[in-house]
Amino acid sequence: MGRGLTALTFTGPHTVPGELAGAFALARRFRVRHLVRETDPLVLLDFQNNTRQRCYACKKAIIEKAQRIAAALGIEEIWDGTNLDDLDDFRPGLQAARELGVNSPLLEAGLGKQAIREISRKLGLAWDRPAQSCLATRFPYGTLLTRKALARLGQAESWLRGRGFTHVRLRIRGDHARLELLPEEWPAFLKPEVRRAFIALAAGMGWGLELDGCA
Repeated sequence: MGRGLTALTFTGPHTVPGELAGAFALARRFRVRHLVRETDPLVLLDFQNNTRQRCYACKKAIIEKAQRIAAALGIEEIWDGTNLDDLDDFRPGLQAARELGVNSPLLEAGLGKQAIREISRKLGLAWDRPAQSCLATRFPYGTLLTRKALARLGQAESWLRGRGFTHVRLRIRGDHARLELLPEEWPAFLKPEVRRAFIALAAGMGWGLELDGCA
């Protein structure tokens, strides 16, 4: 698409560990200029208090920063990865993107996640990566988010991904954490050496562990 194409990644305390490395690898593979910028959504009250407008406030702040970067580089358009399936969920961040003029090529092409995965597979891309969302989504609305809580959560989920678990969600409810895994991955987790180690890790972080979907 030419030399002006630039990948822009914002990272902060809400970012799932490992996602930045994946972005680096993809940009390097295709020799695309890749800019990484820090952002701290915890300065936003809607994010800090985890309100239902958390994503709107966060996305608005990020897009405004992206617009300033684009203007400095002479970039004409900002794109995001919104797709057709995103319209079926509560995503206030989409409202911010529309208000600020962000374009969504995948959505405009009428592509949903399954179609995108199939096209990605044919192109030799990492088509089977699990869906991901920011760490704030693991906490109930109305929970006061802190840098420490987000960091602990990221560390706990990374422990599991580092042992081969793919779709990992650790839902925090006060002093309890509910672990969600793919059904076929539960047998590996329930091996005593894995289960006991993770229960001890969670306990050290102040959480009792609940297992979701475990038969």
